[in-house]
Formats: sequence, C-alpha cells, structure tokens
Amino acid sequence: MTAIARPLCLATLTLTLFGCGPGTNDPPAPNGAGSGQAGGGSGGDANLSAGGGSGGTNGGSSGAPSPPGGGSAGTSGPVACTGTESTVVITDDTNYSLPSTLTIGRSTVRDATDLVFDWSGLTRDLYGKPLNPLLDIDMILVSLWSMTPEELEENLEKDELPLSANKGAITTYPQDQFTSQNLTRFDLFGNPIPEEDLWGYFDTKHPKFQYPQDQYTFLLMASTGTATGKGVRMLSFFTLDPNATETTLTLTDTSTTLQYSVELEAARPVFVPPSTPGITLDWSQMQLNALGNEYVHSQITQAVVAHYATRTLTELETSFVDLETLADGWWSGEVKAGTSIQLGELVNASGAPFPGITDQGIWLVALFCTQCNNPAPWSITLLRPCVSG
Repeated sequence: MTAIARPLCLATLTLTLFGCGPGTNDPPAPNGAGSGQAGGGSGGDANLSAGGGSGGTNGGSSGAPSPPGGGSAGTSGPVACTGTESTVVITDDTNYSLPSTLTIGRSTVRDATDLVFDWSGLTRDLYGKPLNPLLDIDMILVSLWSMTPEELEENLEKDELPLSANKGAITTYPQDQFTSQNLTRFDLFGNPIPEEDLWGYFDTKHPKFQYPQDQYTFLLMASTGTATGKGVRMLSFFTLDPNATETTLTLTDTSTTLQYSVELEAARPVFVPPSTPGITLDWSQMQLNALGNEYVHSQITQAVVAHYATRTLTELETSFVDLETLADGWWSGEVKAGTSIQLGELVNASGAPFPGITDQGIWLVALFCTQCNNPAPWSITLLRPCVSG
C-alpha cells in the first residue's frame, strides 16, 4: 500500500444554467473555443492516468509466483487451469481499494460586486501534472449547489453529487486569450447573460436572491476542453458575504488536494490461460466499487487491459496517475450494454486486438464509469496465467 498526497478530479456534471433550462453533458463551445493541450495533457478523461488506480494484486492462497516487487502472493507453486476460465467472474475480493480524503479550498468574497476569477498562477493541475494556464484552460465554470461546503465536499468525495442540488451555472471560454475574467463577462455556454439576471445569484440583497450562503455553495471549475464537467484541472468553493473585502477568487495549485492510499495487497488475483484473448470478464457479482460505493453494473462503460513488463507493484502504486503512460501494452474498448465483455474485443491505439496475457510482468484489467463524477476505475483486478495440465 502506498499513501500519497495528491489531487483527484471530477468527470461529468450535468448542470442547470443560471436563468435558463437544463444544460447538457457536452454543450456547444463558442466560436473558436477548442480543447487546448499545450501545457500538459487533458484532465478527467476516463483512464488510469486520470485519477485512477493501479490494479488489484496478490493475496490469499492463490498460489502463483509474486510479480516483480509485488508483495505476498500466496504459495509459490503454479496454479493449474481448470478449463472453466473462459468466463471470469470478478467479485469484491478481487478489487483494489482507494480510500481517500478530498479537500477543496474555500473562500468568502464580497457580494454585489463584479468579481474577478483568476487562474493565471496555475502551474499544475489536480493530478500534479504541468499546466499552462493560458493554453490549457478552455472553460471556467461557476455552479451553485444547495449544500454547505462540507456537504458538497463530502458528496464529491463519495461520487454521489445529486443533480437535484444544482441551482445553476455560468461559463466563460478563454480561447487562449486570457487567464482571468470578471463576473459580468461570463455567459450561458456562449450566450450573453443580462447583468440583472446575474445579480439574482450574486447580490444577497437582490429581490430575486433565494440562496442563503449558510446553505448554498458556489463551485468554481477550470477545465481543459468544453464538455461540461469533463477535463477538470482545478476546483474551489466560495460563498458570498456583503461584509467581505475580497473581490478576487484565485485558483492555485493547491486549491484542491486529495489524500489517498492505493490498496493492492488485499486483492485476490484471477487466473486465466495465457495467450487466450477469448476470455469473458463478468462483473455481475460486484457489490461495491473501489470508492466503497454501490457497484451499479449498468454504469460500466469502458474496459481496459494493461501490461507492465518490468514495473513493480510499488512503482505502479506510487505513479498510478501515469499508468497509461507507463504501460507496455494498453487495450481498451467500450461497454455498450450488459455486465460482461470479451477481452479479445479490446484493441490498442493501433487497432490491434488484445492477444491474451503472458507469464511476464504485471497484467491488470480495469472497468470504468466514464459518465461518473470520479474518473477512478470502479474495479481493477490482477490477471495471472494458470498452467495447463
């Protein structure tokens, strides 16, 4: 187990617009708005390099040799194939765990003021990866939630943010032109906002203001890309107070941090025949995901198999936000329906199909909910070769 102090991000939020109807997951970008990546990679895409975790590994009396650097693996002898491995059913004891504590910074700013939102000082994102605030931030989004900062933080940490608690959102699209923006220059996904409508949310004395700040919280997001809530690079909370003197909300590299511990040792490995791609992975018996939440089987949308020829489990624990980069092999595929997928359907970046595992290195299989708030894999299981009789 490796404990790390690092940030995590969110994936998808569906928001209501201030003074408008329901939004969509992927709103249209304004003219010219793109998904700049110059400074250092995208944010919360659903893969192991975006806030995920490394694979479940050894434990129990399963009997295979330990992979490089990989803790205890049970007895040292090989495990014989039984002929029933064409379908592998994973269960909670084959999964890794990702206990974590999310901390999002909070500020109090003056109400009824043309606030300034400033992200010019960002140099690293939620994952600790380099970030260019001018070229990498494509959208700034401010949303309002009927929760205290503590409640909102807890729901984000548990990946249980209820859409019903969202009371609106506004946006601005820098388009590589600026690294700060005034409140009155924000828009509704590219459409102008009458200034009077804004004050109904940002002036506590406005006759339409209905959001007491001991019950409501604003959430500020800086993102790469223009899909709502995806590619998030940094977060912060704020509330309004007519007695506050601060009129600028500044995002920094530490605006959001996460203390987490990647737990590999307790997970039971799964044994499959080597060089056999036609294996069906079944997650219908999973009860809890790695975050400890309910494993809603129908929400799995992506499967990945990764291979690490020379890396140790300790290295993977320490660098799990870079697992895709570290991988010697990476095969992925969309889960369109159901609670199983044949691993032979997964392909690498060149379109070559998964060839089956070998007895070399570490092999992991991960399952994702790409539409969920937290991009960490719901389950990661270590695959090891069994031996034919």
